[in-house]
Amino acid sequence: MQTTTIPYAKLRLSDSNVRKANSDTGLAALAASIAEHGLLQPLIVSPAKGKKTLFDVHAGGRRWRAIGLLIERGVLPKDDAIDVRLCENEDAAAREISLAENLIREAMTPADEARAYRDIIAEGADAEAVARRFGVTVRHVQGRLRLADLAEPIFAALADGEITLDIAMAYGSTGDRERQQAAWERLSTSWQRDNAQAIRRAIAEDALSADHPIARFLGEAEYTGCGGRIERDLFASEGEGVWLDGDLAMDLAAKKLAHEADVAELGCKLAWVKPSLATQVTYDDTKDLHAYWPRRAEPSAEAVARMEEIAGRMAEISEILEDPEEADDIPALEAQYEALDAEHDRLADTEPLIPEEDKSNVGTFLVLGKDGRPRLLETYYTTAKPTRRGSGASETAGILEPDEAEPATSASLPRSLEEQMAKDRRDVLALHVAHDPALALDLAIFSLARDHAGHFGSSDAGCTIRITDRNEPSGLSGIPASPALAGIEGVRASLSADWASEEDSFASFLAFRALADEVKAGWLAYAVSQSLKASLASGIHASAFQSRLGAHIGIDIAQHWRPSAENFFDRIKKAQILGILGQFDAELALRYASAKKTELASAAARLCAGDTIIEPEIKARAIAWVPGAMCFVDTGSRVDADLDGDDGEPEGQDEVLEDDDASAPEAANQNEGSDPLSEAA
Repeated sequence: MQTTTIPYAKLRLSDSNVRKANSDTGLAALAASIAEHGLLQPLIVSPAKGKKTLFDVHAGGRRWRAIGLLIERGVLPKDDAIDVRLCENEDAAAREISLAENLIREAMTPADEARAYRDIIAEGADAEAVARRFGVTVRHVQGRLRLADLAEPIFAALADGEITLDIAMAYGSTGDRERQQAAWERLSTSWQRDNAQAIRRAIAEDALSADHPIARFLGEAEYTGCGGRIERDLFASEGEGVWLDGDLAMDLAAKKLAHEADVAELGCKLAWVKPSLATQVTYDDTKDLHAYWPRRAEPSAEAVARMEEIAGRMAEISEILEDPEEADDIPALEAQYEALDAEHDRLADTEPLIPEEDKSNVGTFLVLGKDGRPRLLETYYTTAKPTRRGSGASETAGILEPDEAEPATSASLPRSLEEQMAKDRRDVLALHVAHDPALALDLAIFSLARDHAGHFGSSDAGCTIRITDRNEPSGLSGIPASPALAGIEGVRASLSADWASEEDSFASFLAFRALADEVKAGWLAYAVSQSLKASLASGIHASAFQSRLGAHIGIDIAQHWRPSAENFFDRIKKAQILGILGQFDAELALRYASAKKTELASAAARLCAGDTIIEPEIKARAIAWVPGAMCFVDTGSRVDADLDGDDGEPEGQDEVLEDDDASAPEAANQNEGSDPLSEAA
């Protein structure tokens, strides 16, 4: 190899140069550097085959293109002599030089790198030698070789930048080009084209991942011992892979789980235990069965005492966590709360009491946990409909209909949650008042004039017209602002406040008087909206006036407030959430009965937000559901009567989530008008 100079016109980019993706990114900067400092490193060239007067550039293609850009701009002459290192080697040596230089410099595209490794391997080298030569791992070389073996349209898409490396790797999870091609034809033009997991699932339709619950339950040794094949994914970690013979694995696992079910049936003394190769039972499994909820034995005196102690400590932790600044170690408190909650559930989970006449029909399912371990469902089923609770001889057990599930009213809501609900509900009403100057004017004049029109006593309108201290409850901390509150802030931001900047009060008044009538009306509506107190339909924050006012103007609370994990479900008990799901569909409550509290809260929130793919009628019930206390319903004198409990405490306190109020949004829409803000949206 010798150093010399060759005119630019006699140089051309070599076909063996592995960099095929020639981006213009940074080319102008490189040209400017060459113009200023000259060519710091010579190009590596060799005589072109069949063209004695030309030379192929094997290394330095970007520098060659930058010099061409300078010649095109007139900075350098057309016959400019370029410093080169002349190589007399054949294509293999030239390609290796090109590859080494390009790896050290700007990163090559994965497609270019894959082509280069494939060509070098084809000429006699092995993966280990290539890895040593270019300072990469053998696994990296093998991965790039797998990319080089992708079906042609997939590799072309990678080379052209139409798909990412992650997507190409997903297609490369199998070496079978036919399976790659079939998945590409199905998904490349669909909405899942950029979903690597969907691509892997499509490729492994009849296969099982090594971490699938069925694979974990069966075990690799038993599967391979019966002739099962495993394809190791070069991109996967050690121990992972794809079980190609899914049917064989399913058959072996079904027989193994059936044996486990027979053993479990003897141990639990139920009439039957059916195996199900799933993590939860499906509708088809239970469509001919009835959910059966036996009475439970009463906990021992010691257990009751401990449960009361746990409940007290959990309440203390909840109070501490409501003010994070006062808490010393929040993670430790949260861990303690979860441990206490789990212990409480264990103590409450006493032995089921199944009457003799029902025992011959009652059973359950043996399913797989996510870790592959068999587990008995905590839900029981019966093949024959038993006597309902409290009737005849079967008073200790029976079918539990959805409206009989443990009610959400079995315990009072946390104080902070009830306060937050009151504030959120008030903000919805305030948003409507702020958008309705005529209503605001009527409410303001009514509140001012009522005391001078013969009314004596405190006002029950919940409107402090001078916007004095509203005694705002604390509510919840650390939760996102509600849409209604954001809407109110938007109204405020849209109102011009220049008139209020005057230091002299009378000058400010004159500036206000000069405003257009619609601007003054907007300020009136906003100001009146800020006089409203936080309220609910029942409980200690009950306001019958505001409930009837909201119903009168047709507010649909479900259009403005949705229960999320943060603002609602995380704050109530697991049994309460299950009761709510039961209102949507009995199967939902059964499906999530064994879920952890956090998973259950997230699932319920997604249902109520409409973010879950589910039957239309169930979705409609879920997205319309709100706690009864949040609704605006014209209940007339009934609400007033509910607030006059004999013990001096509002009876509505325990009716915040009353089932009968679940249809309140529909009731609200049947009042004088439909929600004007919902229609506008």
